[in-house]
Amino acid sequence: MKISVNNLTIKYDRHVLFENISFEVQSSQKFCINGPSGCGKSSLLRAMLGFIRPQQGEIRIDNQIIDGTSAWQLRRKIAYVTQEPDLGQHTVLDRIRRPFEYKANAHLQWCQQAVDDLFDRFNLPRKLYHKNTSDLSGGEKQRIAIITALLLDRAVLLLDEPTSALDKQSKQILRDILADLKKTVVFVSHETKLIGVANATYDLTGAGGSPCE
Repeated sequence: MKISVNNLTIKYDRHVLFENISFEVQSSQKFCINGPSGCGKSSLLRAMLGFIRPQQGEIRIDNQIIDGTSAWQLRRKIAYVTQEPDLGQHTVLDRIRRPFEYKANAHLQWCQQAVDDLFDRFNLPRKLYHKNTSDLSGGEKQRIAIITALLLDRAVLLLDEPTSALDKQSKQILRDILADLKKTVVFVSHETKLIGVANATYDLTGAGGSPCE
């Protein structure tokens, strides 16, 4: 699924995060957004979800402009993982199952084997299934959120610093998983090996950023 960002400007009060940026993410491409802290990387991901309305420009997903009318429908095609996932107060397995109860995911079938396989791949013990999410470490929360996003099998995957709390082995596992995915992935990262998965990057350094491949 293709994503187009056209002449986009986002600012808070008088503070401009970025202005007049444009780039395209091709269908099934792995695309990395980088730049220094505070330059607007996370805000750009949230704008792709329709959570932030730009002062200028537009974002199109699958050639449809994200606005107040289309945002809810387009979010059904996107899985999003924040840098510090808030998993609420549930057992881990209940938290993973919960999105499958939503009407938007009625077409999906719960597959415990798929959960087991991803837990094994991420080196997570299955005894965590019955642990409360509030008692998880930062790295465990990040892996649970990523596993849930993968299980939802959305056309677009947005990841905000997905390796920030992961150990070296888990970072490599995620890198391998992303490299194999046949879907559009947009991620924010400073992790050199993860950036290496990207087909293209966009640097938000400065007011306008600069694209490179």
